Amino acid sequence: MCAAEADFAVVGLAVMGQNLILNMADHGFKVCAFNRTVSKVDDFLANEAKNSMVIGAHSIEDMCKKLKRPRRVMMLIKAGSSVDAMIESIVPHLEIGDIIIDGGNSEYTDTDVRSNV
Repeated sequence: MCAAEADFAVVGLAVMGQNLILNMADHGFKVCAFNRTVSKVDDFLANEAKNSMVIGAHSIEDMCKKLKRPRRVMMLIKAGSSVDAMIESIVPHLEIGDIIIDGGNSEYTDTDVRSNV
């Protein structure tokens, strides 16, 4: 797959992230998988996502370059400061109209604060 072909990116390759990616790929979406531990991306692509419509990224910048516009990034990571840190690392690579979805279990008040930034 060449650059800018993925429909979605999913950040976080724990059980929920992996299964969401596989489900999306099974329904015809091209998905870019990212995890801060790069070896998890490589293992996922070599095993569970082998021969699927899933590609991987080893950096936030690489992940964003592989996304069609408007870019859609879903995070499935542990709630709290890690969500804020991930958002801060993604935003410089996005443009107006791109979307970040926190699909984890953040407190709704945190979501309210983030959506007003």
